[in-house]
Amino acid sequence: MLVVSRYQKASLEKAIRIGVDFSFAGALMAALMGCLLSLDEAYDFSSLKFHFWAGIITLILSFSLCILHRMKGKENLFFGSYLLTLLSLTVAGHKGGQITHGEDYLSTAALFEEPIMVVQKDSLDYYKEVVHLIFEDKCVSCHNSNKSKSELRLDRYDLMLIGGERGSMFDAQHPNESRLIQYINLPKEDKLHMPPKNKSQLSEKEKWLLTDWVTSGAYLKEGKVSLLKNENLESNVLSFLGADKQVRAASRGDLAKLLATGFRIKPNALHDNLLRIKFMKSRLTSDHLKTLVKVKKQLFELDVSNTNFDDEMATILINFPRLKHLRLDQTKISDDALSFLKNTALEVLNLCNTKVTHQGVENLLKVKPPKTVYAWNTAIDRDQQKQLASIAPSLIHFGTADLFSERLNLSPPELHNVNVIFEDTISVVFKKSQVKNINIHYTLDGSEPDENAPVYMAPILLNDSKMLKAKSIKKGWIDSPLFEQMIFKNSNQIIGYKVNNDLDKSFSISHHVNFTFKDNQSVLFDGKKGKRVYRGTSIEDAKTWLGVVEEDLEIEVKLKDSDQINYITLSMLENQDMRTVFPKKIEVYGKSAQGKYKLLNSLDIPVQQNPDERISYFKDFTLAVDLKGYDEVKVVGVGHGKFPDAPVYRRFIKRNAWIFADEIIFW
Repeated sequence: MLVVSRYQKASLEKAIRIGVDFSFAGALMAALMGCLLSLDEAYDFSSLKFHFWAGIITLILSFSLCILHRMKGKENLFFGSYLLTLLSLTVAGHKGGQITHGEDYLSTAALFEEPIMVVQKDSLDYYKEVVHLIFEDKCVSCHNSNKSKSELRLDRYDLMLIGGERGSMFDAQHPNESRLIQYINLPKEDKLHMPPKNKSQLSEKEKWLLTDWVTSGAYLKEGKVSLLKNENLESNVLSFLGADKQVRAASRGDLAKLLATGFRIKPNALHDNLLRIKFMKSRLTSDHLKTLVKVKKQLFELDVSNTNFDDEMATILINFPRLKHLRLDQTKISDDALSFLKNTALEVLNLCNTKVTHQGVENLLKVKPPKTVYAWNTAIDRDQQKQLASIAPSLIHFGTADLFSERLNLSPPELHNVNVIFEDTISVVFKKSQVKNINIHYTLDGSEPDENAPVYMAPILLNDSKMLKAKSIKKGWIDSPLFEQMIFKNSNQIIGYKVNNDLDKSFSISHHVNFTFKDNQSVLFDGKKGKRVYRGTSIEDAKTWLGVVEEDLEIEVKLKDSDQINYITLSMLENQDMRTVFPKKIEVYGKSAQGKYKLLNSLDIPVQQNPDERISYFKDFTLAVDLKGYDEVKVVGVGHGKFPDAPVYRRFIKRNAWIFADEIIFW
């Protein structure tokens, strides 16, 4: 518009004004969003610096265009500024492209490469030709030299093996428990699901290849692996590379005969030559079956429902190597027909309204289970349905609503309050649920809430320590797990304290960084809860805790007005990934007039049942005490030393267990 206005004498000033104003608004929004994105710890500012300043300059120049266009007699200056803005925008965009897509994202080398036609392949470099391509497509945008989320790099083989802040992606002793496999198979809603739900997801074939690469041990070495001895690997690799063994198209004569005898035919997908076939009449004959066998290599889906198809005819099913979907509902088959499915690769099987029994379905599920089975209104009774539902590796449907409940679980309520320790009063606020029409029922007397408990409608004002318990409840849904949180009023009775542990010890953590808890005693008495930490967390967050290893945690405290204190609470952390567990016991001692400590109370802490090693568990342990006559107390967290000899900690046996504490509260 500027060029047309300048050289064609057309009046486009209003349109240009709108254009430059709109451009400034866009530049401002882009700069703000870029600044917010740069706060992500995965970005290194040194790699963003050039792009950052180029963006700021573009923003300033865009604003200058808005000003200059409104000034009379500044047309030449406006035109020059316009050219500078274009140049600045080009530079900023180019640097942004390099950060997101790599230094060589504008390379044209790939345009002149000869396409590789894979005719036959008996071996390949598993990492370079398959895994690296998957990482490049789905993972490297967040795990590269410029942006390394969780300090994980997937753009280089050597750096990939090292892992990130959560440790290695691989478990040599238990390959199926490797983080790479776990994270790609988590539900999309899980924060650890990879790739994140807002990114392009892995296909089932890509998941299969990554899982096989890990579980087979191929990740341990670069180089070629044979495809000849593993048909599944060969099939999936060739399919991934776009070199599937092409199925020859069915002959026109065979297709015409199928159509003429009552079959409906649909192609499965463009160019794969596979067929979806349904018999449209009610009575099949041997001639129909003979015609069907002529397309056995192309048959992908077969529907013979509502026909006279029986066990004798079912012998034909062994002839279809690519059959994935099979509908046998409303036919005369029994268990004998299922025996002919043991060599197929079925994904969906419909057996509704047939005479199949528990034994026939169980045998099929044990030998060659389809991914999904529909079997309502069969000879399988209610108890047998429950038994099959419990053992079936596939998703089996019986159409019984009260057997497979549609009621969904609610998530427990969450607090907005970051800190639950207060001086005078506190307003307790729950986060708004993402599900509509949910009531949060709560109690403050220690009892468990139900639908008769008070409903949270507004912030709860407290001026004393209370045990808050709450549940999310909605009609037709399963009540949420119980939420429990002690809300503490600080008694301010502490005169002095000391920690009897050696806090001068230095520990080497990831990336050759030394870490120490020296001079960190104050976090136990600062009235602030520790940050939500995990392995690889920032040093600043870790410093909100006090940790000891190879010794018990021991704190001595001097108090005033100790007779006003009824309870002592110690806040602790357990996270297997960080090698920290709750202590096995907490003891409280009072110092007598003779200067000797006397045990006042103790609390045994049982080992957790089936904790998730990825999750940090935060818990307040409270002991009732009678401190009359004692103005000094000693609190001891008795550690396990080595990890407890329990099944849930089996892989950490003989390793030192840490104790992490963040607050001691007297109330």
